[in-house]
Amino acid sequence: MNLQAYKTTVGAFVLGGLALLALGIIVLGGGRLFNSDIEYVLYFDGSVSGLSIGAPVVFRGVPLGSVTRISLVANARDSNVTIPVLIRIDEKSIVRANGGNPSEALQQEIIRRMVQRGLRAQLQLQSLITGQYRVVLDFHPGTPANFRSSTPDREIPTIPSPIDTIQRTLARLPLEQMVHSLGTILESVSKALGDGKLERGLAAFDETFEAARDILLNAAEMRDTADSVLQRIDSAAAAVQTELPGTLASFRTAMQNMGLAAEQLRLATASAQNVLRRDSPTMNDVRRLLKESIATARSLRELATMLERNPEALLRGKKGTR
Repeated sequence: MNLQAYKTTVGAFVLGGLALLALGIIVLGGGRLFNSDIEYVLYFDGSVSGLSIGAPVVFRGVPLGSVTRISLVANARDSNVTIPVLIRIDEKSIVRANGGNPSEALQQEIIRRMVQRGLRAQLQLQSLITGQYRVVLDFHPGTPANFRSSTPDREIPTIPSPIDTIQRTLARLPLEQMVHSLGTILESVSKALGDGKLERGLAAFDETFEAARDILLNAAEMRDTADSVLQRIDSAAAAVQTELPGTLASFRTAMQNMGLAAEQLRLATASAQNVLRRDSPTMNDVRRLLKESIATARSLRELATMLERNPEALLRGKKGTR
């Protein structure tokens, strides 16, 4: 082999090695060496059991990226332990309205505004068989945004998952006391069944229910009777209201005629006084009759006035009388 062929072989070998090295870097980097994917950190309060590297990150069912790293950070000052979860959002998953993919700075601005509107991360069970979890992003307005990292622009706040909420609720329940109370109740029920008290109580309840049903049936009959009486009263009131104007007019005419008769009687008495003596028995009788006639006319006139003002007095009677 001459020198020129040897140099060619070595050059080809070096170029092939460099190509394989570049291909390995691209493969090991997950094909993301030359893209502008953005990483965000999430801090979950509960357990992240079932969440693994490579788990999908979705927004309302749309894949956005995946989990890249799960770490355990211990704080030596207060012995507090946090579990930061790093996720990567694919640059191609966000498309602008006018087409095309936004730049990295614009993607960060979009995520920041979404966080301000209530974007939160939550763990969700992906499969009941495998028990694997995924990260779900969605809007939850009204939930607090608790940032724990030194770079809030690269952090998405989290909220507890439904399973964590159920576990915390169950943890706060006084299960031991509830079991003890349930045992006491079951013991009391067993004792009541043995003594026959429960059976007697059920029988008494059945009797009470039947009595209540009878009362309700009687109440229905009483209501029907009351409705019938009210209808009759309404009919009588309507009849009185119809006949009352004519009756009052006739009564007023009679009062006027009686007033004329009293006036004529007074004139006749005045004429008789010129004929009869002042102290005769006939004169005294006539004087007494005149006074009584005038009093009667005045009473009838007052009665007519009262009936004009209060026509319902014919039905209810004069107020204050018994």
